[in-house]
Amino acid sequence: MPSRPNDEELLRTTVDLIEERKGERPVAIDLRQDSIPTSYFVVTSGDNPVHVKAIVSNFREKFPVRMLQSEGTTERRWVILDYGEIVVHVFLRETRDFYDIESLWADRIVPLPARTEPVPPG
Repeated sequence: MPSRPNDEELLRTTVDLIEERKGERPVAIDLRQDSIPTSYFVVTSGDNPVHVKAIVSNFREKFPVRMLQSEGTTERRWVILDYGEIVVHVFLRETRDFYDIESLWADRIVPLPARTEPVPPG
């Protein structure tokens, strides 16, 4: 049985999956020092509901950890994908700008890990 990826590997995979579908302005927020049951929030956005759906679908197909819960998949304005250690927020661009949740944790934003492989064309 393969070992479970660690937090840093999950964060790297998260960024890779966002970049595969051209997610906009990805941001990682390190919450490991807080008393909430997740290590990272990752925030990204799409320019329309179809783009948001493409990002979300890519996660559902390829993320190596079973999703615990999701919210907002019908409306596609603010979709939350909860994988335990990683919670991914996929916003419609205008909704992200309105709520600006990353400003709540501006002091916790961390550099994104480098891609593990080149983005395939297309």
